[in-house]
Amino acid sequence: MGMLTPRSYALNKNKSSNRGLDAMRFRYGNGIEIECGERILIDPKRAIEGIPVLISHAHSDHVPRNVSHVKTDVYASFGTASILRRLYGGHYKILHFNESISIGNFEIYAFPAGHIYGSSGFLINCGKISLFYTGDVNPRGGLTVESPARIPKADILITEATYGLPKFRFPDQEVTRARLSKWVIKEVMNGRSPILSAYLIGKSQEVIATLNRYTNLEVSVSKRIADVSEAYSVFDLRYEVDTHKDAHVTHKAYDNAARVTGWAILSKRECDFPLSAHADFYDLLNVVELSNSSRIYTVYGYAEGFAKILKKMGIEASALSDTWVEL
Repeated sequence: MGMLTPRSYALNKNKSSNRGLDAMRFRYGNGIEIECGERILIDPKRAIEGIPVLISHAHSDHVPRNVSHVKTDVYASFGTASILRRLYGGHYKILHFNESISIGNFEIYAFPAGHIYGSSGFLINCGKISLFYTGDVNPRGGLTVESPARIPKADILITEATYGLPKFRFPDQEVTRARLSKWVIKEVMNGRSPILSAYLIGKSQEVIATLNRYTNLEVSVSKRIADVSEAYSVFDLRYEVDTHKDAHVTHKAYDNAARVTGWAILSKRECDFPLSAHADFYDLLNVVELSNSSRIYTVYGYAEGFAKILKKMGIEASALSDTWVEL
């Protein structure tokens, strides 16, 4: 659900006056780059010495390649930092949800994004402008996240658009979990050891939690999944490592494995399950509505397509590029 935040301002429509008072600009270049007196980077491809970095979550496409040996402050939620330490090492300053920190002129709040454990959206205030970046977002949440996404009101919204087309409409999560568990039980009853293919971080843990909840089967996982899952201790996941008994969860893709991914919505295979950690198209529309933003910028996935649809709906929107947006 949406919520009001300690600071949210109406966007000044007088551009010349606005530039003088707020002087914020941003672009999609080395991650999300934002300047307002100073500069911060969100989910950059590479950290730069002396420029503070915010990491929204622990998936590799949102983590700087040099995160293990950066020469700057790197901020992340407790859950994200826990995963990153296991994968890359490094040192992180912890952002607690709903608490503010100050970085130069920036006042920053982290909100649960509902995508994977620790995933965060960032509300960034500077001068009289508020900007919210969703990161990868899931208003439905999951079994191994802190909560469903929480979307604050902000003048500017930068939202992901991984599934930003109307053809992407995910079924109810509980129905998909039940189907998945039923398929696994059927395979075991037929004398087979089912293999489930899922992403290493986030989805594998969701699959483990699903099988723990819906079945009494022993869950076997690869060592890499087990290593990451140690960061998920608050969820009390139950699994064995490489025992090859009953349901086996792997992050690798096998032809004979059931796949657990949002992209399975496009599959005709009975053993592919569209359990997504992202918002679908209709969830994204809800994110836009909850933000109450006067200007929407889209990134990732179907950014161009989603922005075009929003514009047809009368919403001021465009795909964020490497050209600076000046406020």
